[in-house]
Amino acid sequence: MERVTSKLLFFLAIFHSFISLSGAVPSPWLAALRSQYDTNRTTMPSHGTTVNNSNVTVDFVSALSIADSVSSKLVRLSDIPAIALPPNISNYDAYAQLASLMPPLPAGTVGHDTAEVLAAIKASIKAVPSNYTARTGLTERQPGLRVMFVGDSMTQGKEGDWTWRYRMWQWFRDQGIAATFVGPYTGTAQPAEPQAPSPPRLYGTKEPMGAVKASGGYAPGASPEFDSHHFAVWGRAAAVDKGLIREVVAAHPPDLMLLMLGFNDLGWFYSDAAGTLDSMHTIINNARDANPRLKFAVANVPQRSFIGGRDDLPVSTAIYNSLLRAALPKWSTKQSPIHLVELQENYDCEPSACAAGYDGLHPNAQGEFQIARAFTLTLVNDFKIGSSALEVPSDIPSRSLPVPSNFKVVSSPGGVTATWDAVYGAHSYDVESRISGVTQFSAGSVPANRWDAHWTQDGWVYDVRVRASAGDTIKSDWTAVLSAKSTPKTAPAPVNVLVGATSTGFDVSWDPPTGPYTDSITQYEILYWDKDEECAFITSASFLSSPARIKDLVPGHRYLVAPITWNAAGGGFPKIVNSVMVGRGTPPPPSSLEIYANDPTTIELTWAASPNAAGYRLWSRNVNKPGSISQAQNNTVEMTCSDQYLLFPGTWNYEWCVSAYNGNAESAKGKCVLAPSPGPSPAQKRCPPPPEWCPAGSGPKFPGGGSGADPGLSVPMASAKAPTAKWVFALGFFAFPLAAAGLIALMVFA
Repeated sequence: MERVTSKLLFFLAIFHSFISLSGAVPSPWLAALRSQYDTNRTTMPSHGTTVNNSNVTVDFVSALSIADSVSSKLVRLSDIPAIALPPNISNYDAYAQLASLMPPLPAGTVGHDTAEVLAAIKASIKAVPSNYTARTGLTERQPGLRVMFVGDSMTQGKEGDWTWRYRMWQWFRDQGIAATFVGPYTGTAQPAEPQAPSPPRLYGTKEPMGAVKASGGYAPGASPEFDSHHFAVWGRAAAVDKGLIREVVAAHPPDLMLLMLGFNDLGWFYSDAAGTLDSMHTIINNARDANPRLKFAVANVPQRSFIGGRDDLPVSTAIYNSLLRAALPKWSTKQSPIHLVELQENYDCEPSACAAGYDGLHPNAQGEFQIARAFTLTLVNDFKIGSSALEVPSDIPSRSLPVPSNFKVVSSPGGVTATWDAVYGAHSYDVESRISGVTQFSAGSVPANRWDAHWTQDGWVYDVRVRASAGDTIKSDWTAVLSAKSTPKTAPAPVNVLVGATSTGFDVSWDPPTGPYTDSITQYEILYWDKDEECAFITSASFLSSPARIKDLVPGHRYLVAPITWNAAGGGFPKIVNSVMVGRGTPPPPSSLEIYANDPTTIELTWAASPNAAGYRLWSRNVNKPGSISQAQNNTVEMTCSDQYLLFPGTWNYEWCVSAYNGNAESAKGKCVLAPSPGPSPAQKRCPPPPEWCPAGSGPKFPGGGSGADPGLSVPMASAKAPTAKWVFALGFFAFPLAAAGLIALMVFA
């Protein structure tokens, strides 16, 4: 359950989406994003000015490219599978660890042309008419103050939220101020629709173009008279809005802009603090092109709860806020005044705790009031709009979620499927599953009202339960536990798999499997995992047929490889094959094999590491059995140590050898050694545990410190005996609640 607590999440994401202070590049995906970020850094176009000689401003076209790259990867992380495995399967430990790291990040997909991205954004802007048309202009308009909200996820909200925009609407009414909200959108981010598992995009192809989600509803108690127009989108960065704002202001002319951006810029490699300030300046100047008399209330960036691996985010946020405070008076004019909104000072969210947020960043009901109060303080004190600022109520009704109804668990072509009626206001659904007979549940989270078993086998019986979730602490009660037998019609893994290192990656070849359900095979997915990169997550690449070439990896690093076959029913069970060390050849035979007998049937084997080895294979034979030859053990090992048990009729009967491999390039066996008998009072020797996947609770190394790429992103949960990690997923100010237990914290970005 801890993996669900907060698998993306924001500070983790934030930590890695920011440029680390040390300059270290922690993971292949992070390296790719940083590389893209470095490539896209430039001076600002149009009204852009270089602040303090900053070289990390980003032009609009590059910002669109970054936004497309980040969102296409994050969409895969909205479904954190609860993968249950029986402990008696072969190679259980390796599979359990892989299961805890799912879902994989997609690799090798091609980004959209920036013209496509821009066209899609502009189409969404024009899709929803405002409450008056652009032809009315600045003189022919509805009476009263016209207000435009410009922001990210913290401003748009999710379905079922009140939003701070609603609290502002109430405040204007209470103050007797005639205000009309303007903008191209009217809704919160609507929840995802349930769907069956779909295969990942093929290596070298484009991800589908995502659409802006803005048709979601508001809290059940919201007034039907609420004027909900706005220009706020989950994951939106100032670097993107600066190229859109002139057209939006011209089409939906405001008198006053309430501007709350910047978090995603800092968190997702768009720019540094000075570059983010430059983007904000460009937004203001471009908006003034459409309305020279526009007034601006500009919020600084809030802090968020700490996420391991994003130690730089609180620092970057503080630097940006300091720069913004100094810059706004210089940008302000008598005709177009600008005043600071002290959001960070009024929003109860810090690295140590976040009482105002439901996921460490995004506002809960209390946080919505606090944001609105911060803006009203500026309106009253600086703009002289209204007579008194909004007061945060002492008693705010808590949000409640009912237990999901119509819950069903049935056998399905993919194995087992659970469905239930959608719960209004749920951000996601926590799912727990287990194989019947296993005590502990495996935990996960899904963005919609459907769950499908992953990595299943025929005959396994699954126990499943779900609950609705709206953040770290807002949960419904669990449903009853229901069960169903797995009857998958998925295809087995490919056969005769060969893995070979290349200078920058590895090649994989295979033969298609035969037997039941292989007549509808559609593609093959190669899971791979950098085992030498602390806190790295799984990556995947998909191909129509053999062979597969995967590039742009880290030379000298070892990668676990596991292909999966996809057919019409879904993805099958993965097959873990030989690991590979990139950029290296065949390793030499291992040397210095030593064997210690702990008791008459148990030994510990150790040997010297072999250069270029991705792993080792153990061989043994009974020397007292005539004609015996060395046989390879079923499982390979990656450490230079192995414990062997149940060696009847006694340890002294067995000779052992070790070979080293790099993919399918394998050495000869090293010198073989006969195991000894135990001494009279042997001390017990055991191999040390394998290195921790993510030590010191630092969390997975994801880029991004923003608020999220997809509002459906939910909280991951760790498998019962597998390592866990926290991630917080957030793209800019559109946060994704990906809460995870232990280390997989919620990567919440605005």
